[in-house]
Amino acid sequence: MVRVGVDIVEVERFRRILARRGERFLRRIFTEQEISYAFIARSPLREERLAARFAAKEAFIKALGYPVSFREIVVTHDENGRPHLLWQGRLYPLSLSHTRGIAVAVAIIPEPAP
Repeated sequence: MVRVGVDIVEVERFRRILARRGERFLRRIFTEQEISYAFIARSPLREERLAARFAAKEAFIKALGYPVSFREIVVTHDENGRPHLLWQGRLYPLSLSHTRGIAVAVAIIPEPAP
């Protein structure tokens, strides 16, 4: 059996949360690596990248079936630029997509489940 989680985020709503909660929110949700990757880009791509990573973490938690800290889950890329989730030393398949309006993520946990 495979566990799948999906999440979708409205980029504008995420942008408003960032404006309201700022740096503290970023540091509570994302690792330094994720923040650096997003901030290489200018707005609006920066917020799209962050929203997609937020969606990825939510999707993974849904697939996992129980809550874990957002900072324990790291969105990373392989040498070909394909995204993966890193959790407890293990890589998990991930698909991300984003536009100026929407960010979506699909996370997969192959069995055996952690």
